[in-house]
Amino acid sequence: MEFDNTSSRLAELNHADTLRHIPIAVYLGLVGVTGCIGNLIVCYIYGSVYTQSNSRIFLLCLAVIDLCTCVIDIPLEIITVLNQYNFQESLLCKFSRTGNSFTTLYGSGVLLAIGVDRYLKICRPTGFQISNRTAKLLCIVLFFGTVVLVWPAFVMYGLRTTVIQGEGLNGTECSISDFYQNSVYPTVFQFLIFTLFAAALCIMIVMYTLIGRKVRFFAFKHERRRSQSNTLDSDDNLDDVPNLKRLQRVENSNAAEKNEYVNMSQSNGKDTVFKDSCSNVNTDTLKSVDSHTTEIGTIERKKRFVHQPSTTQLDQIKRRRKLARNTTYLMFIVTFSFIIAGLPHLILIILNRIIDNFVLNMNAGGKVVYRFFLRSYFLGATANPIIYSIFDRRFRNACRSVTRKLKSKVCRREEHDV
Repeated sequence: MEFDNTSSRLAELNHADTLRHIPIAVYLGLVGVTGCIGNLIVCYIYGSVYTQSNSRIFLLCLAVIDLCTCVIDIPLEIITVLNQYNFQESLLCKFSRTGNSFTTLYGSGVLLAIGVDRYLKICRPTGFQISNRTAKLLCIVLFFGTVVLVWPAFVMYGLRTTVIQGEGLNGTECSISDFYQNSVYPTVFQFLIFTLFAAALCIMIVMYTLIGRKVRFFAFKHERRRSQSNTLDSDDNLDDVPNLKRLQRVENSNAAEKNEYVNMSQSNGKDTVFKDSCSNVNTDTLKSVDSHTTEIGTIERKKRFVHQPSTTQLDQIKRRRKLARNTTYLMFIVTFSFIIAGLPHLILIILNRIIDNFVLNMNAGGKVVYRFFLRSYFLGATANPIIYSIFDRRFRNACRSVTRKLKSKVCRREEHDV
């Protein structure tokens, strides 16, 4: 009879706690639904529409991670949230905590690889670059490396007995199992995961800071080069003026010498010696004038026919530079959103480690707020499709194209049915 009263009271407390955690469940449900739809669209577009590139491979890998988070991790987390005092499924707890650790750590690893790729392209463009094959290999190595790092979570997590304050009852929750409560392994594991995650964030911040400085340097250098090129063009035009005048004077003198030679030969046709001497003098003069004219013309041709890239080549170079700049900016926004989403979780973990009884001293409402922000990192699973639709014009155009194709197929089916 006492056991029945205890279990019924525990069920009542769990039900009351479930009602308080409904906002968290609704938040997780919205994130899961929108994330599933958005990441399915991202997977389709990046998998079938975009051309092969290392950035495409990394973003496609991120979309798959976020999709797994929305399909697997979030539903398990909702079950965990709604059963704070009476959680009975140890295997679900293991999959939930291991999945959360895996997707978070693997996502940070992929974002770190993206940061390295952007750094090499912007700051070391003539050195080693990550190829498409290397990008795929990196994703596979990161996958198995993350599995090796997080497998202890599957062993250590399970059912933990917790004391309900003010009731004198023992409940069960999803956490480090009772068997490992007095062991050092959970602390070492959590410290390792936290250190790797924080180190990845710090490295990404440093890399994008260097990238930002380099982009600013390129922009300043480009403006400086444009101003110098405009000055040189104006100087070249000023230097061309005396050369053109000199060439015109030589051509005028050439014509005058020829006219003089013709007139002199016509008026003194009988004087062969004078004619020959005039002919020799004028011929020598004309040869010198012609050679001088040829020399100036050669100089002008050398100056005029300097090889320059065609307009098409310049447009292609500008498009490639603009695409690289836009891709870098997009990657920065994705990384920044990941950091912002995980920052409240990191802060609460640190506070929980520093302050004794940080959670136990909270009231019921405070615990709800704490658990809400403790799951802030789930926002990253639905943020990326929104970021792509805002900052990536190609993604928006691809979405419009896919929407048009779907509408046309639906209309054709309706016409066929009619």
